[in-house]
Amino acid sequence: MKKFGLLRKTAAAALFLLLSSAAAGTVFAYSKEDKPIRKVSISVRGYVEVETDLGEEEIEVTTSGNKYSFDHYEIENDTFYWTEDDVPDIKIYLEAAEGYYFHTLYASQITVHGDAKYVTARTENDRYTLWIEVKLPSLKTQVKDIEEVRLSNGLVTWDAPAGAGSYEVKFMRNMSTIGGIQTVTECSFDGSKYMTKAANYHCMVRPINKNDPNIKGRWTDSPMEYVDEYNARARKEANEAEESAGMWSEENGRWKFTLPDGNKAPAGWRQIHDKWYNFDDNGFARTGWYLDGTKWYYLDEKNGDMWKNTTTPDGYYVGIDGVMEGSATDSDALKRPGEEW
Repeated sequence: MKKFGLLRKTAAAALFLLLSSAAAGTVFAYSKEDKPIRKVSISVRGYVEVETDLGEEEIEVTTSGNKYSFDHYEIENDTFYWTEDDVPDIKIYLEAAEGYYFHTLYASQITVHGDAKYVTARTENDRYTLWIEVKLPSLKTQVKDIEEVRLSNGLVTWDAPAGAGSYEVKFMRNMSTIGGIQTVTECSFDGSKYMTKAANYHCMVRPINKNDPNIKGRWTDSPMEYVDEYNARARKEANEAEESAGMWSEENGRWKFTLPDGNKAPAGWRQIHDKWYNFDDNGFARTGWYLDGTKWYYLDEKNGDMWKNTTTPDGYYVGIDGVMEGSATDSDALKRPGEEW
């Protein structure tokens, strides 16, 4: 059985609670019949937002077993207002259940899980009370989890949590990530371009700390959104139209493709009006044999479009996917078709 406590208190409120408990007669007298508690395990999850008052922090403490329970916590920091330079120092008070008391405990007998790190501990009140001092991470390294991720017609949105500077996004089809994990700085992501098949879609987002990109929050999932065959086909056609939008121009015998916004086509593969092209870093369509990884493709010497399901001018066959038949899977791939070592 687990006992759970979530409290927000100032030091004054904590003191009031202790006095009230004593007045109510809840302080036990030591008894030889009481059994010792020799091990303690707690889990602490805490978040303290910068530029908030002392007492507005969120501290969640969970205990295991039924021999003791969480009572309250006290903030040890000498401050009234949290800043990025603060490291929250917290005393967590546990109360022994009736018939038990805390034996003298060493650090090795106390386990603290979660966000906090153990500092020290001591018994009070005839060993019926144990306080454990812990410290949370520096406020510079904290980032609050995203509370809700919304998904509507492929558009993903969420509210910015405190401490976040950017976000990792996983857009998923039938539980598989499409397009890999992407990083964005805005609180939105348009995943509609991935909805090209009838399936269930959802999105997972987690925040990244604004001061340290290695510190990340937990993933938050959106609800599922189903796309039927009709809308999936419409999305695919829209993607193809968007990919094809632009203008060709010839420069010194080479073809360049310029996008509607005036930028050159990015390097890599691009489908334009049902034909595939591969562009270099300067926006020009490649021509002739092109090695992509370990696969050879033949791109028209004049227009740059990829040949497929045919034989090239130098006698090699390329399949329906444009890959040369017998493309190597090892170092032989570096050898251009027709080239001798």
